[in-house]
Amino acid sequence: MGYPDIQRAREGRSALQRIIQSYAGDGADLRALRRVVDACREVSEAIDDAYCREKVRLIAEYSAELLSRDEHAARGTIPGVDFLRQQIHGALELLESRLYSMERTRRFGPLGEMRAFARAAFGVPAR
Repeated sequence: MGYPDIQRAREGRSALQRIIQSYAGDGADLRALRRVVDACREVSEAIDDAYCREKVRLIAEYSAELLSRDEHAARGTIPGVDFLRQQIHGALELLESRLYSMERTRRFGPLGEMRAFARAAFGVPAR
């Protein structure tokens, strides 16, 4: 049983991940930025969830900084490109986690999701 909205959001998330991974980090890439904007819009339109929208907003913000500049300011000892990629990667992971939770909740209901969490986190046996 699939959920078309979640599937569409996952496809957009995967596209975002591919775009960021393929960026070499040596200058602005406005084509990639346009693809990020389109993918972010796709994810936001696919799924009606405030948490997901916030993660997509962060991805768009950090991606805009990453892909629109030739130079990136370092954050402490972390080079700017690495910092931005870390932030984008973290938001992508949180987005995927939320999509997974939404799918589990739809499939098994809120109580089923809590039971699955208890089994995974604490070794609670299934009933």
